Amino acid sequence: MEKKRYKMYKKGKTWLVAPIVFFGLLGVGGLAVQEQTVHAAEATVEKPIVETPPAGATEIIGSHEGAGEIVTEDSKETVLPETPVTEQPTVETPAPEETTEEVPKNEQEIPQTEDKKEETVDPTTVDESTEKAPDTTVEENEVPVEKDKSDTANKPSESKEISDKTTLNPSTSNTKPAATPAVKAAAQAPVVPKATPKAEATIPIYRVYNPNSGEHLHTMNGNEKDFLVRLGWRYEGISMRVLGSGRELFRVYNPNSGEHFFTLNGAERDQLKSVGWRYEGIAWHTPWSGLPMYRVYNPNTRGAGAHHYTMDANERDSLTRAGWRYEGISWHTLGGAQPIAPVERILSVPYVSQYAPVFSPWGCAGAAMTMLLRYKGANVDLKYVQDNLPMYPGDKGGQKGNVYTGAGFGWVITPGSLTNYAKRWYGNVSNITGSTTQSIVDRIIGGNPVLYYGYSSYQKQGDTVRNHCKVIAGYKDNKFLVLDPLYYSSGSGAGTGGKNMAYDRGATAWVSITDFVKEWDGRAIGIK
Repeated sequence: MEKKRYKMYKKGKTWLVAPIVFFGLLGVGGLAVQEQTVHAAEATVEKPIVETPPAGATEIIGSHEGAGEIVTEDSKETVLPETPVTEQPTVETPAPEETTEEVPKNEQEIPQTEDKKEETVDPTTVDESTEKAPDTTVEENEVPVEKDKSDTANKPSESKEISDKTTLNPSTSNTKPAATPAVKAAAQAPVVPKATPKAEATIPIYRVYNPNSGEHLHTMNGNEKDFLVRLGWRYEGISMRVLGSGRELFRVYNPNSGEHFFTLNGAERDQLKSVGWRYEGIAWHTPWSGLPMYRVYNPNTRGAGAHHYTMDANERDSLTRAGWRYEGISWHTLGGAQPIAPVERILSVPYVSQYAPVFSPWGCAGAAMTMLLRYKGANVDLKYVQDNLPMYPGDKGGQKGNVYTGAGFGWVITPGSLTNYAKRWYGNVSNITGSTTQSIVDRIIGGNPVLYYGYSSYQKQGDTVRNHCKVIAGYKDNKFLVLDPLYYSSGSGAGTGGKNMAYDRGATAWVSITDFVKEWDGRAIGIK
C-alpha cells in the first residue's frame, strides 16, 4: 500500500512541478523588490497552495511530506527530483531577518516529522494536515534547502532566539503574513520608563521630659505626648524619625522607679517582665540601619533616669567619663530630629543673706521673701521684715520660734501666711503650693522667681521636715539656679554652711531637677 501511493506521487509529478516552477519564477522577479513586495509575493504563493481544489494536489502535498521522509532514510535528501524544484521559492526571503527567523524553525521540525511516518501515510491524515498547516508545509520545503549551507549553520544561537519570537500559528492560512508585522511592531515598541518607587513616609518620634524624675521619654503617640504635657511633662520636640516597617522596638515600664525602657531584644524584654517590669507593647518599628541610638546607664541611681538614650557620640563619651556605663547601640533611626530650641533663663535676683547684715539664723523665710520683693523693685527693709514676721500662735500659720535666737523653734512660717505678709509690699504674690515642676520652669522662663521649701545644710539624719526657704532664680539644661540665704554672702561656696554635704551646696548653686524633686515638699510661693 505504501508503495502504491509512492507511484501515485510519481504519476502526478508533472503537474506539481509546473505550478511550483511558475511561482518560483515570479519570486525570482521580485528579488530586487523591497520588503513590502516580498510579503505580497509570499501571500501570492500561499494562496494557491491553500485553495487548490484538486484532490490530487492534496495527496501530493501530503505524500511529499511522506516522500521526503522516505527519501531521508534511503538516500539522504538527494533522490527526489522535487528537491531542486522546492529551492525556487527561496526568493521569498531576501531579507536576512526573515530567513533567519524561519530557518531554525524548519531545522527543528524536520527531525520531528521522522517520528510521524505512519501518520502521513494514512490517507485520512493527509487531508487534515493539508487543512491545518498549509503555510508551514511550504516553509518546510522552501527554506531548509537554502539555509542548510549558509547563515543558519554559522549562527545557531541567534537564529533560535529570533525564531522564538516569530513562531507561526498553523491554525490559519494567513499566519505568515501576520507574523512579520508583529515582529516589526515589537521591534519598534517604545521603551516605557520605569516608575520611580514612592518613598515611604516617615513617622516622627516625640520626646517629653519629666522634671520631677529627670526622665526623657520617647513616644510615637501624639496623644500620649499631649497627655503627659498636661500632667507637667515638658515637650522637647521631635527626637528622631522612623519608618512604619522594620524591627520591633519593645517598651517596658518599671512601676517601682517609673522608668521606661526600650529594647530590640525579646529575651531582655521577657527577663524584665519576669522581675516585675510591665510590658507596654511595641513602641515603634526601627530601620535595620541608619543613625545609631546609643544607650548609657547610670549605676549610681535606680530612678527613672537610670538609662539614657542619645544619638550624640560626644554626649555618650562625656557621660561614660562621668561614670555612666555604655551599653551599646539600642536601635537605629533615620535622623530628622527637630528639637525645640533650648530653653533657659537666669534672673537677676539680688542675693539676701539671713546672717548679714541682719543676723537671723532662723529667719530664712524673711530673707527669701525679701529676694522676691526686691527683684520686683519693692523697697524692703530686711530688719523690719524679720522683726514683724507673723508668729504662732498669733497667726495660726505663723512661724514658731524666734528668728534671731531660735528659742522655741518648731517650724518656719507657712506659705499662706508668708504670702499674705509679702502683699504688704507687692500685691501680685501667690501661694502656688502643689504646682508641678514644669509650672515652676514656666514661671522662671516667664521672668518670675519662685520661693520653695526644702532641706537645709543643717538637716539631721532622719529628719524629713522641710523647714528651710530658698529661691529659684534660673533654669538651664534641666537644672535650677538656687539661691540659699543660709550663707554670709553670695560668694560663699559649698561646704561653708551646716556641713550636711547633700544640701551644703553654697549660696548659689545649680541643682538638677532630679535632686530638686527629692528635696522639695511641694510648698512654694510665686510672684509676678
